[in-house]
Amino acid sequence: MERILSKDEIAELLSAVRAGDIVVEGELSAAGGGSRVNSLDLVFSHSSRKCKFENFDIVLDTFARNYSISLTNCLQHSILVQREAIEAYEFEGFLQRLSGHEAIGIISLEPLRWGGLLVFSDALSFYLVEKQLGGNADAQQILPNRPLSAIERSVLRRSFDDACLDLTKAFLPLEELDSSLVKIEGNPRLVNIVPPDTQVIVCRFTVSIGTLSGKISLAIPLPALEPLREKMRDQMGPLNKQADQGWKLKIEDALTEMETDIAAQLAQIALPVRDILNFQVGDIIDLGQDPSGPLTVLVEDKAKFIARAGVFKGKKAVRLTERIKSKTNSQSKD
Repeated sequence: MERILSKDEIAELLSAVRAGDIVVEGELSAAGGGSRVNSLDLVFSHSSRKCKFENFDIVLDTFARNYSISLTNCLQHSILVQREAIEAYEFEGFLQRLSGHEAIGIISLEPLRWGGLLVFSDALSFYLVEKQLGGNADAQQILPNRPLSAIERSVLRRSFDDACLDLTKAFLPLEELDSSLVKIEGNPRLVNIVPPDTQVIVCRFTVSIGTLSGKISLAIPLPALEPLREKMRDQMGPLNKQADQGWKLKIEDALTEMETDIAAQLAQIALPVRDILNFQVGDIIDLGQDPSGPLTVLVEDKAKFIARAGVFKGKKAVRLTERIKSKTNSQSKD
């Protein structure tokens, strides 16, 4: 039985025809058989495609920030996790790209239809093992050319558990996930969470620890994320007016509680530095201002009001008599 093309494969075939990468039968005869034909792999099990999943990068960036903090707290060492790329692979093609020395964490993503994979590169895996066992991981330069042992994979469980917890937090605005580690595998051939030709979204992260650079890959089947596509667009998009209005009200409430410095200024003069250096106790400085004249009230060093000095309940006070109009407002009215 011949293989049936998927919707994505048909769309790519049509794009290739329109771009001229594939010569159709009519064009071939018209060209006299001299046209060059380029091959096109419709299955692309070993290739990747850039994936556009609206606002999914916001979730991934949140995960990267949270996991940076978790690793830093766990290892007592400054660690930075940064998102790199979001790509689409067929599941079998993604597994074939692994070297077999990585730590492959199989994670559940309830209530999503399927789970996912969290893959630590060999450099990152051996560093975390060495660090958590109390060794001098920073001095390690040559990586062992072998898969991780069962004991080493067991030591890595805490790092995977922290990653699952941070992944749950990152998805919280969209869905209450119950992300947890099922098992850690070292052999990609023993990993089977979806059919081989299922498309998966692979999110790559770089982990920077001093001079060391490790890699993390998060693979989630595309059909598992499809139910969240509309939520990502509606709840996390920039056009969510309801969310924007909520933030506006919170900011306005916070501004009303802020403390500001207010000063009442009688006058201001400019004097040479020579005169100031010659000041003595008892000298009188002429401000050129009537003591009973109006005062300028400054809010955070900006003139905002005109006031009169007086006494209120036995204490010095000022009465605001006029608001000073800002130059920007007066220019806009003109």
